[in-house]
Amino acid sequence: MFVRAAVFVAVFVAVAVASTLPGISLGCQGPVTAFSGKQTLRDDLGIDGAVLRDQHSSSDTVWYLPRFNGNTVEEYRTMGDFEAGNVLTTYRLPGSVGSGGMAWWGQGHVVYNNALYYQRFPDCLSYSYECSNEKAQIVRYDFNLQAFTALQALPTAQLSHWGAGPSYVYLAVDAGSVWAIGLNTGKFHLTKLNANDLNVEEIIDTEFADPFSNMPPFIACGKFYSTLPGGPLSSRTALILDLTTKQKDTSTQAWYCLPTEGRRYFSVNSRENKVYTVESNALVTYDVTFGGSYLTDSASCTF
Repeated sequence: MFVRAAVFVAVFVAVAVASTLPGISLGCQGPVTAFSGKQTLRDDLGIDGAVLRDQHSSSDTVWYLPRFNGNTVEEYRTMGDFEAGNVLTTYRLPGSVGSGGMAWWGQGHVVYNNALYYQRFPDCLSYSYECSNEKAQIVRYDFNLQAFTALQALPTAQLSHWGAGPSYVYLAVDAGSVWAIGLNTGKFHLTKLNANDLNVEEIIDTEFADPFSNMPPFIACGKFYSTLPGGPLSSRTALILDLTTKQKDTSTQAWYCLPTEGRRYFSVNSRENKVYTVESNALVTYDVTFGGSYLTDSASCTF
């Protein structure tokens, strides 16, 4: 164990740099009230990958991580290029998949200020030992520097499968910070990380158990959402938590017109007012509506 840790630290420190980033508030007009305008991006890539857009920059760049574990990131100049399969460049993260390397695990990644944030491939999976006492590690990889600039072990996020896919942690960006959504003894724990150095700034124990939803929870515009299937064409909220006031709302049942199926990946980009997800073996996007009135039932959901 000591040798593996020493090798990893040497690789990381050799490329670590200092960076600065102002805390930028994303444009929000209220809670998430609707998903609409579905667009299929690719239907030939399966359900294991993740499409990412920068949540800070207005750049048209698209990044694609093709598997739920890997170390090669594809970059596309525009979404049109991604849809056409025209790769601009690729980034190969140092180290192989597993065996103490720096590959990613899961599909809960985000890109912010031209940096990729992801969960590092767990050592317990690399070396086949019990994962129950290991904490998830979050990595910041700077695309400009092509280097790792920060690493943080989450104090409370346990390595336990949940949701519809392999991810242990789902990341989100809100008001200039990176949030990690994980589980501890079956309940959601939210960890606020500094976007520059990944220092832990806050931990919220929601005291709310994972409802075994068909889709991952998400954070958008200062609120955390956990949902449940509401029928074949809809999902409804089980919990809405205000990240500032810590007020928990379990009585509001906001209905979203989203077909019920196992979504391993559900990434809200508040800068674009879009969500990227998988549906019927295709990578798709929906427009996200912030503000206004919630749907109070699923009767109007048609596809």
